[in-house]
Amino acid sequence: MSQQAETKQKVLITGATGLIGRSLVPLLTSQGYQVYKLQRTVSETEPYWLIDQQEIYLNSAPQPDIIIHLAGENIANARWTETVKQKITDSRIQSTQLIVDFINNSETPPSLFICASAIGFYGNSGQQPVDESSSQGDEFVSQLAAQWEQTSHKVNTNKTRVVNLRTGIVLDKQEGALAKMLPAFKMGVGGKIGQGKQIMSWIDLTDQVNAILFIMRNAELSGPVNLVSPNPVTNRNFSVILANILNRPCILPLPAFMVKLLFAEMGKALLLSSTNVRPTKLLEAGFTFQYELLEASLKHQLQRK
Repeated sequence: MSQQAETKQKVLITGATGLIGRSLVPLLTSQGYQVYKLQRTVSETEPYWLIDQQEIYLNSAPQPDIIIHLAGENIANARWTETVKQKITDSRIQSTQLIVDFINNSETPPSLFICASAIGFYGNSGQQPVDESSSQGDEFVSQLAAQWEQTSHKVNTNKTRVVNLRTGIVLDKQEGALAKMLPAFKMGVGGKIGQGKQIMSWIDLTDQVNAILFIMRNAELSGPVNLVSPNPVTNRNFSVILANILNRPCILPLPAFMVKLLFAEMGKALLLSSTNVRPTKLLEAGFTFQYELLEASLKHQLQRK
């Protein structure tokens, strides 16, 4: 496919106003893609969806060539009661099933379906490196990611390539983990969490969206793809590097027992677990990270307006 033909492709995206979506939309637009945001608000002209009713309305939007599904309930917003876990699960599975049904019922199905996932698939793997060939963990986040991916692969047309974005900790100073950490570190009261030995697999927001564009343009990539830097760090090193960049001390740790007391299962899974993830598929396909090292990424993020 020529570059000119490729840049005229029509992209339908969910979660366009989220952490990743709000940077991905302008990138794709700048590359010549026609981007349409699938919104939750009923509209007479814009495409929207009613997930509970399992309906998608394109309205004036054309049939998409590519669907990128980034929407899903934030897993870090509340303690994981059974009700919250069910809400988190339903937000991912029901919305993904709706898109799968839309693709399967389409006379001209999209050539690509990119569906969000997470490195939580691997669970707490400790110091052991894992990649796309590694097995699933047994925690809630692992089961959630596996079910999410399995639902996306119910696409029954061989005309649609399916990719699952197993995303790590996305670094952005305005939203997400880094944004939540910055106030404490700026006040000089930041520090490691627990013993600080847990490995954090992270990716700069710029590399995250560039990697999605790379996947769109590389037909050999399918199935799970890890979106993480090739240089993960321990929580202790992350904390020290961030504190040094801010010229603040790094002396007040958050003990593991406090994490468990404050956040229960969520804290154990998201703050204390260790996942040493390698972006094997991206590297083998020739993707170049702009921010491979944590210090460069943090400086980049903190200098952004």
